[in-house]
Order: sequence, then structure tokens, then C-alpha cells
Amino acid sequence: MFSRWGFSRRASDKTHPEIKKQFSEVVINFSSQYGSSNTQSYTAANLAGEPRIYDKYGDFQEALVLRTYGTWWKKCPSVPKTLRKTSENFRSIDFVELRYSMKLIPSAINVYETYNPGAVVRILACNSDPKDKHNPGEVKWITLWDGPPQCSAVPKQSRIFSPPIRKIDFPTNLLRLEFNSEECDYYTELDAVEMVGEDPGDSRTRVDRAEGFQVDVTARLMRQLSLADRQTSINSEDEEFEKWGYFGTLSDEIIQYIFSYLDVVSLSRVAQTCSLLFKNAYDPHLYQEVDLQSHWNTVDDSTLEGLTNRCSLIKRISLSWTGGGKQVTEGALCNFLEKCGSQLVTLRLACCLYVGKHAMKTIRNVCTELEELDLHRCTKLDTEDLMNVYLLRKLRRLNLYNMSLSEKFLSELSSHCPLLEHLNLGAVTLIEPPGGRTETASKKLIHCLSQLKNLKSLDLWRCRFATPEVLVCLSENCPNLEELDIGWCHSISRYIDCTDLLCSGCKKLKKLFLTSIRSVSDADLENLARNCRDLEQLDILGTSHVSSTGLMSVCRSCPKLIFFDVSFCGAITETVVTELSAAFPNVCFKKSFQ
Repeated sequence: MFSRWGFSRRASDKTHPEIKKQFSEVVINFSSQYGSSNTQSYTAANLAGEPRIYDKYGDFQEALVLRTYGTWWKKCPSVPKTLRKTSENFRSIDFVELRYSMKLIPSAINVYETYNPGAVVRILACNSDPKDKHNPGEVKWITLWDGPPQCSAVPKQSRIFSPPIRKIDFPTNLLRLEFNSEECDYYTELDAVEMVGEDPGDSRTRVDRAEGFQVDVTARLMRQLSLADRQTSINSEDEEFEKWGYFGTLSDEIIQYIFSYLDVVSLSRVAQTCSLLFKNAYDPHLYQEVDLQSHWNTVDDSTLEGLTNRCSLIKRISLSWTGGGKQVTEGALCNFLEKCGSQLVTLRLACCLYVGKHAMKTIRNVCTELEELDLHRCTKLDTEDLMNVYLLRKLRRLNLYNMSLSEKFLSELSSHCPLLEHLNLGAVTLIEPPGGRTETASKKLIHCLSQLKNLKSLDLWRCRFATPEVLVCLSENCPNLEELDIGWCHSISRYIDCTDLLCSGCKKLKKLFLTSIRSVSDADLENLARNCRDLEQLDILGTSHVSSTGLMSVCRSCPKLIFFDVSFCGAITETVVTELSAAFPNVCFKKSFQ
């Protein structure tokens, strides 16, 4: 029997520890959310606390909803190039970190899924307490469970997902769930996450040695990246040429070509075999592209220190997601960039909460060749810190998703970075001066966009300062625009025939998201059909002013169309969608329900 506090009491059993249950106290980090940070609808914060939806099934605003699903987002012009060294075993696309009030040794994790279940692919626990500012001792993340996505294999109904988890030898109050929604037919939604476990303070709790964790092996390899390990891990004096086997007959060029297919962890393993392979595994040419996102849970300051000795030629690196539990410090990042960042053209720091003003100054002063910078949810940065972007004059791709910006930054960005081709301002918060108005912010954005003549993709998802005049500006100044997301921009919703402002000048559009632009009508669809024949993805969710005639017009005129979301379009019935699907089999029509 469970009390109101979630404690399970065995009345007659005094030999077993008390089992406790708790739901998360707060969400402390996440990668994306469908909702906006200034509301509660569809946001990550909804995952904190007890279930509010389960066991109902459907689309509910009180749930956590991730920003993307399926593989459609991979087929957009805005998608950056995949790093060559990305681990094939890393399948996670999104994550959420949860803090609990009590530290428990978990025996079960229960995930309440209420719409399109099956996207959870990994659950991790941390030995660090996020409320402890000092975090003494070594921080480590342990994988409790991992597995492939199950979206296509499980019934479309709400469920409590409780996978078998590995036993750990430390209490935790910090969990991370990772998701892959590529197999989902529509957005996945979650209601709550429950931790069940034993109280480490209970004298009856046994803390046994944990089961073998592969993460420990990877973490040890990460710490052994430094050249200082040469003397401890390799005893070259005792080796004979014969012990190198057939590798001894190969030239260094051939060996390094073979090694070029290995990621950083595999190279670390190879380096421990013999002196010949050790020498080749340290060649700087093998480290021109490094993806540490796929190893985020084992990356710490010593990893960056060790890589410093190998990355003198590095061009592209992803540190996205690293630093959870304060494993990576801003000082270590700055030191790495100062020594290795002068030739970087790609730097990805998505969701790195340790990136602050010192890191931005280092990037400004050292990484002057940067063409791609990802600061997606680097929430430690303030508006002044972002001004350092101005000196990165070669930038072509800038991701500022869910960041806070100033009007001044918006106004001056394009004059300092005129080569920008891909700009993500999705869900940004505008820090307005006293007495500031949406109209003023819109003018700053228009001034910015008017100078970005090479712009190919623009994400304005949930930007409340995006107005119809922004569409006019894009039409007049951005003829190469291929992707535009103005979903949930309600200032645009108030304008009738909004696509008429856009289509005359932006005829190369391949993806257009008009999500919740409730004024979209058949006239808008006719405009798209006449002017945007290369259209591949279209989202008109939430409008009641379109009919099957308008949908048919787009499908007939846009032969490359593969995705069409007509969810919550009042006049579009399931019968209409069925008929259109039969008539246009290459188009995937989406229609959610409540």
C-alpha cells in the first residue's frame, strides 16, 4: 500500500528495505519541446510531477511533446552535415533531464506515455546531485537501460513503460531519458516519469557491486586520451616487429586510411594494442572531424585535455549535450579552443550549460574561420555574450533555438554576418528595452533579414515578433529561400492570404510550415500551387478555412510533395485524407486527433 508521499510499507517484513516511489521534482534540461517556454502547453516542464493525463490516449497540451518526429526533418535544407566520426550505436535525437527530491537506488523506472509511445531509447542515472554546487568526486552517468525505438511495434494506446534496468551501486536523484522519434507516425507525448527504489539511508538496504557497465570502459578510454598515457599503456621496448602481424607490412598511409573509419573511442582502443598502431592512432589527420555528442556521458575535462594533443588539424567538432552533471567546465573548453580552434569551421555546442561569457570570448578571438555555430539552448549565455558572434564574419549557419536575444542583436546580426544561409530563431525570447513593443522588434528582424541575400532556411517557430511584414521582406530580399517555419506566429495569423506576401519572391521553397496560422485558406494553397512547385513539405495544422479543393490543387501542382500535415483542419475529414492518400500515394498525409 502506498501512502500519499509514495512510500511503500511492508507491515510484517522487517528484513527488507522500504521501497519508495517518487515522481520527478523538476526538469533541469532538455533538447527540444513543441511548446513555448512562456506557456505550459506541450512543454518539457509538464514532465515534472504526478501523471495528469494517463490512462487517456491522445494529443493533450499538458504533456511533454518533442519538436520533431519521423525522418522528415532529416530531409530539409536546414539539416547540417553529419560528422563523419559519429558513432553508429548512438541513436538518440532528443533528451530530457529530471531531478527528484530523494536519492534512491532505483529498482524500476516507469515512463508514462500517452500518445504515440515507443520513442524512449535510453535511460541514464547520475551519481551527482544537481543541487550541490561543488559536486565533490567523480561525476559519472550510468546507462540503466537502452534499446531500439519501439514506435512501430507497440499498440497505439497509453502505457507505462517499465523496462528492465541495470543494478547500480549508488543512489541517484538525477535521470536522463533519451528519445528517437524517427519511427513515430506523429508526435510522441509523455506524462510523467516515476522512480522506484530503495532508500540508501535504510540500514536494511544492501549496496552490492553493480553489474558490469560498458560505460565505465568508454569513460576510462576517454580519460586515457592524453599522450601522457604512452608510458603507462605501451611498453614499446619489449615489442618485436613480428608482434605487429600483417600491420607491420603496411605503410602508415594505408593504416591511417583504415583508421579514418574509426570514431574517437575506437581509436583509443586501437592505441592500446601496440606501439605501431599507437603511433598511427595519434596522427592529427584522423581528428579533423570529432563527434563527442554520441559519447556525451563519458566526456569530461580530461577528455578535452587529451584531445588537445591530437587535434592540431581539427576542422569540425560536436560537443553537443556534453557537461551533464558538471563533467565539463568552461575553462576546459576555453583551453581546448585556444590550442586547437583556429582552423575550426564547425562548432556544435547544443544544450551545453557550461558555455558562458568566457567561452564566447574565446570563440570570438580564436575561431575566426567558423562557418557553423550551434548554440541551441546554451541558456547560460545572456544577450551581451551573444554579441561576440558579430566577429565571426564567415558564419553561414547559426542556431539560436530557445535563446534570449536583444533587439540590438537582431538589428546588427546581418551587417556583421552577411554570409548567413541558415538561421534558426525558433522559440527565441526577445529581451525588449523598457517600453519596447512587438512592432519595434519586428522592424529589427526585418532590417536583419533584408541584408541576408543568401538565406536558404529560416526558423521563426513561435516567434511572437514575426509579423506579415517579415514575409514581405523575405519575398523581396531572399529569392533563394528553400525552408521557412513560421508555425505558431500569431501575429501572422491575423493577416488574410499570408502566402500572397511570400510566394511571389520565394519560388524555391521546399519546406513551408504554417502550423497554427489559422487564417490559411484555399487562396493561400492556390498561391503555393502556382508559385512553389518544388514544395516537398507543407504543414497547415489548425486552420478551418481550407477544403479538399485547396489540398488537391497543391498535390497536383507540386510533384515533389512528400509530407502534408492537415491535423485539426476542421473541414478535412478522415474520408478526405483517405481519398487523397489513394490519389497521391507518394504524399504522406498527417491528421492527428484529440
